Order: sequence, then structure tokens, then C-alpha cells
Amino acid sequence: MFPGRPTKPWSIARGALLAAALWARGVVAQTGPDGGRPEPDPIALNDSPELPDDGPTSPTGAVAHPPVDEPLPTRPNAVTGTTRPVRARMFGRSDDRAEHERLVAALRVRRRRNPAEPEQLELPGIPDAWFFRPRVGGRARVFVYLHARGADPRENCARFAPLVTPRGWLVCPQGPGMRGDGRRVWNNNATLAHNYTMASLDALFRRFPRRVRRNDNVVMGFSEGAFVAMQTGLMEPVVFPRWVIFAAHDGYVGMNTELYPAARRALRRVYLLTGVGDGIVERTRRAAALMRRERLGRVEVRILDGAGHQLPPDFAPVVRRALTWVTANR
Repeated sequence: MFPGRPTKPWSIARGALLAAALWARGVVAQTGPDGGRPEPDPIALNDSPELPDDGPTSPTGAVAHPPVDEPLPTRPNAVTGTTRPVRARMFGRSDDRAEHERLVAALRVRRRRNPAEPEQLELPGIPDAWFFRPRVGGRARVFVYLHARGADPRENCARFAPLVTPRGWLVCPQGPGMRGDGRRVWNNNATLAHNYTMASLDALFRRFPRRVRRNDNVVMGFSEGAFVAMQTGLMEPVVFPRWVIFAAHDGYVGMNTELYPAARRALRRVYLLTGVGDGIVERTRRAAALMRRERLGRVEVRILDGAGHQLPPDFAPVVRRALTWVTANR
């Protein structure tokens, strides 16, 4: 085997046996005793040396690594009786989607609205309107309330909301005039009130196009709001064929007789409420007689005992009854 020295047969055989033994030991170490993949030694795997703490004060400036305090979790092998470390599953697309959905849900919870507070409907160039969302699904009817002179539209909206939202949207436009502390007036300008009302309805429809009705809605108003509400209803009888009017007056509906033909074809139900102590109670009765004579919808009148020029003292049951009647389909 070496130059200059004779090679003996027994030396060759001994070398071959030694090489075969070393090869067999290597194969067993790589494949394991059962011929499969070798089982890692959990003790050797868990015997990792603690890494040095290179924190912010370390002169190396490296990020600190926590020491390995706990052994890796293991799972027993039913075939060999040994244990192997549990391998962590890698994140996939399904995990990314689940995490995204979880974050979106958490964001919605943080942005959850207070149902007792109205939301603001932005109207460019005019005062913003207040509104409440309906508690019914589908394309819901819109109830527009026009406030009295010197009233706070936000307070009025919150007062009507528990009675209106089970039936549809509640929208409360604000008059152009201000009296401080959030109080507004319409300045007896029915044209402006009509424009503000239609702008509010259009903005609501643009924001919720699949949930807002464009026609067959309800207009409501009290005092000065009753005046502009009746005028708006006459101008838009298809959009507002149903009225709920507090403290109605025959002069509010008798000044625009040229609007009667279209209103006669479209108006469906009109509910008039006035307190017995209100100075215009007789004018309310005249308004009902005028509308019946001109066939301007089906008219119902209710005179409230113990009430004056005000919203009903027994508010909830009176208003609920009016809304139930005015939204009936027959």
C-alpha cells in the first residue's frame, strides 16, 4: 500500500473491513435505527447556552436576546418511544385574513356609536342636519322633523328618536337663524326650509343609497316648524305624502292653492294635533276642514286636553299613536 514496501493480503482485508464498519456506523447515525429520519436528541436541543445580554448599555450596541429559560415542547413518537420537539406552524394566507378581520372588528367596536346621541349630516353651504339611524332593516322610510322657533334641533331630535327609529330614519334640519345655545329659527321662510329639507334627504340618500326611501316619507313640524312643514309637504307631495303637524293653522296650507292639484293626487294621510289651551285651536279645526274639502289626503284631528301651545305633555303615547296612524297603508 505504500511505495517501496510490499503489500500483504491480510492487510488489504483488514483495511476493507475497517472501512465497511465506519461506513455502516455513518449510515445508522444519519437514518436512525429503524431506517427512517434520525430522532433528534431533545436534551441536546434544549441544552442551548444562554446568549449574552447585549442590551442598550452593551458596548456592542446589539439588540438584547432573552435567555432560553424553558425547554422546547415535545411530542412522543408512538413508533420509537422517543420524543421530538414540536415545530411551530408558519402563518399562511388564512391566518392573515383572520388577523385582518379581527383588527377590523376591533376598530368597529372602538367606533361604535352612542345610540342616544344624534349623528351629524354634513350639508355644504347650509347648517348641518342631525339624524338617527333606523332600527329596522331594508330601505326604510325617512321622518323629517322641522323645529319650532327658538328650539334646539338636537334636543328635539333626541326626544323623537325612541319613537321614530323603530319605524325608519329621523332627520332634523336646522333653521338658518341662530339665537344662541344651539337654538334656531326658520325666519318664516318656507322656501328655505324646503330647500334645507330636500338637501338633507339627498345627502342621506347619497350616504346610504340602499337604505333610504326617496318617496313616501313623513314630514313633521311644530309651531313655526308646522308652517314650513305644511308648505314643504305641499311642494313635495310625492316625497312627503304623510304629515304629522303639531299646532296646525289653516293659513299654513291655504296660501298656495296652485299646489293643490298635485297634492290632491299624492297626499295620503295627515295627522293634526293641537292643545285645547292653544290660541290657534280653532284655526287647526279650520285647517282640517279645508283639507277635507279640497280632498288633500285623509285627515285626522286630535285636540289634546290639558295642553297649550307645546308639544304633547304626555309625549310618548300621543306621538306613537300619531305615527302608527300616519304610516298605516290602508
